[in-house]
Amino acid sequence: MLGWGLSDFLGAVFSRKISYLLTIFWMQIAGFSFALIYFFINFSSLTSDITNILKFAPILAVCGFLNAAGYLAFFKGFKNGQISLVSPIGGSAILITVIFSLIFLNENPQSNQIMAIILIISGIVLISIDIKELFKIKKLNILPGVKEGLVAMFCWGILIFLLTIPSRTMGWFLTVFISRLFTVLFLFFAIIIKKQEFKVNLRPPFLILLLTAGLLDVISFFAYTIGIRGESVFIVAPIATSYPIITIILAKIFLKEKFVFNQILGIISVIAGLILISI
Repeated sequence: MLGWGLSDFLGAVFSRKISYLLTIFWMQIAGFSFALIYFFINFSSLTSDITNILKFAPILAVCGFLNAAGYLAFFKGFKNGQISLVSPIGGSAILITVIFSLIFLNENPQSNQIMAIILIISGIVLISIDIKELFKIKKLNILPGVKEGLVAMFCWGILIFLLTIPSRTMGWFLTVFISRLFTVLFLFFAIIIKKQEFKVNLRPPFLILLLTAGLLDVISFFAYTIGIRGESVFIVAPIATSYPIITIILAKIFLKEKFVFNQILGIISVIAGLILISI
C-alpha cells in the first residue's frame, strides 16, 4: 500500500513533465533492473524448476500485458485529470479481483466484505461524475481521467487475481520477475510503434525520483505476492489496493488539488470500503 501510493504519486507528477509512456517505461526498467540483480545473485536456485516456468509463461505474459495496459491508462488519466480522482478508481481494482476469486478460487466473502463492495461501487459513481453539471445543464458529464481510471481498474483487477495462481507454485520472486519482463517488452514495442525517443530529459535529482518510483513499484509487487502465498486474496488484496489513501494525501499536500463535495464523499466511500473488506 505504501509503495504503490508513493510510486503512483511520483509517476503522476512525472507524467505531466514528460511523456506518460516514457514515464512508465523507465519506472518499469528501474524496477526490473533491481529484480535482475537479485535474479543473478540467486540464479542457480531460481532456475531449478524450468517446468513450472514454462507452464505458467502464458499466464505471466498476460499479466505483463495487463500491467502495461493498466499503467498506460492510469498515467494517461493522471495527465488529463486529477490524481485524487483517478487514483481511487484504479485502486478499486479489488472489485474485479473479488469477483474472479469468488468464481475461480471458491473463496466466500463475509458480510463485511459484501458491504465493502457496495461502498466501493457507490464511491466510484460519486467520484466519477460532476453532480453540479447535472443540475446546471441537465447532462451528466464524465470527468477527465475517469475512463482511463476504469480501464486501469479492470486491467489491474484481473492482474492481481492472476498473480495468485503462479505465485503459489513458483514463489513470489519469479512470478513478479517474469511478468515484469513481459511488461517491459510490451512497453518497449509501444514506444517503437509510436516512434518516440527513449531518452528522458530530466535533471539528475528528478531522474533519481523517477527511478525510485519504479523501485517502489516492483517492491510492492514482491510484497503482494509474498502475502498471497499464505493468506486469502480477500485479506491481502484489499489492503494493498488501499494505496489511494497515500496518493490522495500527497496530491492534496503538494499539488493543492481541490474536490467537489460529491467527490469527497466518493473518496471516503471507496477508502472505507477498501478498509472494511480487509477486517
